[in-house]
Amino acid sequence: MEKAFTEPVRSLPPVLVAELVTSPSVEQLLDRFLDEAPSRLGSFAAGVYLHDHTTGRPIASEVRGLGNYYVRSYERFGRDQDPIVQNALRDRKVYDSDSLMPREEWLKLPVVHEVFAPHAMARVLCAPLVVGDEVTGTLNLARRDEQPQFTEADRDAARVAAAVLGIAVSAIRDSASVERERTSLTEALDRCGTPVVLTDLALARRRLNAPALALLDRLGDARPEFERLLDCDDGVAVGSWSPGDGPGAGLHLTVTSQRLPSQPDVIVSVIAERGGSSHTVSPAQLALLTPREVEIATRALAGHRDSEIAADLVISPHTVKHHFKSIYTKLGVHTRAELLGRLLY
Repeated sequence: MEKAFTEPVRSLPPVLVAELVTSPSVEQLLDRFLDEAPSRLGSFAAGVYLHDHTTGRPIASEVRGLGNYYVRSYERFGRDQDPIVQNALRDRKVYDSDSLMPREEWLKLPVVHEVFAPHAMARVLCAPLVVGDEVTGTLNLARRDEQPQFTEADRDAARVAAAVLGIAVSAIRDSASVERERTSLTEALDRCGTPVVLTDLALARRRLNAPALALLDRLGDARPEFERLLDCDDGVAVGSWSPGDGPGAGLHLTVTSQRLPSQPDVIVSVIAERGGSSHTVSPAQLALLTPREVEIATRALAGHRDSEIAADLVISPHTVKHHFKSIYTKLGVHTRAELLGRLLY
């Protein structure tokens, strides 16, 4: 025997709310919610419609308590003539048939005769799913003739349920969007021919694209020595390194690292590779520099940072920067990467 629906509407329990907001997919979210919605919201039928953010039209729906024929009929003939849904979407608030208009007026509407009444839907309620400034969908409830009118408590319960659904759906969509973007970026990085390393200091993780993995595999035991060049104490850092006679002999690697302005804990390192034949310092360029500037330039070529050069030459980091400024002027360059390119031929 069907439940009489005379008891007060129960709110969503915390455990159910937690399950909803952590659902891995929209499909699982709607299934779990609609497993409980009819009994908890005092309705024999319940449906959730999710809207396209551009057109505002439903792009996904799940209905319990009514058959597929009703769902198709409502979508084709009823939605645009349903005053409950239209008012809820316009005003972004909960509406139901008893509070919107007198009963006699409601029963005269074509949508009631043609869509609702054939499916024993005597009373309906719509609560919009509002997230920020956007209506992302609706929660729709239906009661039969023998069931009581929707009360203010019913409307409050539907409002809370719609708020939880809106947050949960938005979270799933945001997560899916981020995952799609991450996957696209990962595939793009793997397809490019340049070795790239992403270092996330907050998570203590590094992501190497396919060319970077292949390059570091060639370095073998020399890899830890090379990885120090991936650090970036300042906004931008450029370092150069050669592995010597061990694994990767003959390579000359230049690493340009930059912290992301929007996420300073994330460092992007781009690795440029030269063969051993190009790892030759240009005497003509060095002839333009003082002996001290040659010392600093050659240490930069070896991948040393400003602080390391200062400690090695027993001078201050400020003096190192002053010498670099002079070197840049004499060689007609503006960055560490340009300097390394100018010194090598």
